[in-house]
Amino acid sequence: MPSPAADERPAAPLPMRVRPHLGESTETYIRRLAKANHLRPSALHAIACGPPNWTGKPRLDRLSTLTGHPADHLNLALTDAIVPRRRTTVTGQYQRLPRGTYLLYRAIRKDAEAGLSLRHLAQRHGVSRRTVRAALTAVMPPARERPSHYRKTPVIASVRHIIVPMITQDVSAKDIWKTLMDDHGISISFSTLNAYVRNQRTGYRGPTPPIC
Repeated sequence: MPSPAADERPAAPLPMRVRPHLGESTETYIRRLAKANHLRPSALHAIACGPPNWTGKPRLDRLSTLTGHPADHLNLALTDAIVPRRRTTVTGQYQRLPRGTYLLYRAIRKDAEAGLSLRHLAQRHGVSRRTVRAALTAVMPPARERPSHYRKTPVIASVRHIIVPMITQDVSAKDIWKTLMDDHGISISFSTLNAYVRNQRTGYRGPTPPIC
């Protein structure tokens, strides 16, 4: 993490500029950016967040300064650059789309989250790149939540085998977060991880001392 003395210093442009892929996540972009500039992803993430919350959500203005790309371009390319509470049109309503178009847009967005490029998305779905861009930028209502028995396994469960040994070794939550990001390419909310580590340590009982 940056030192306290660096808290007030503004972000500076990185030597190597990396163009964001349309439809990729901010964390994926930061990892590619860090690799191109020989930085640890956790360190670059912290710089993109800025003080006081180094482990929070990267700020679009700082990311723009670091990359040299306008904030508007980053917001258009990165799926989660800005996540408002409710995405609406100027009229305050979601776009009304025919069911076929709605399902197509959802499928394109799902594949975009997997990292497919604009060209590959167009080829896979048999549409033009213009249609792909429309799918990625359309203001749509959130997908209906599935019943609880269909929910995906929480991210903590998928990395528990990595986290638990570090907890027993008394590694701090911040260092665990950095290890996941730098050594395993896993991005996880620090607040979620910190709560899990705290709960595990609260319920942890050391070995019972031998009875003399």
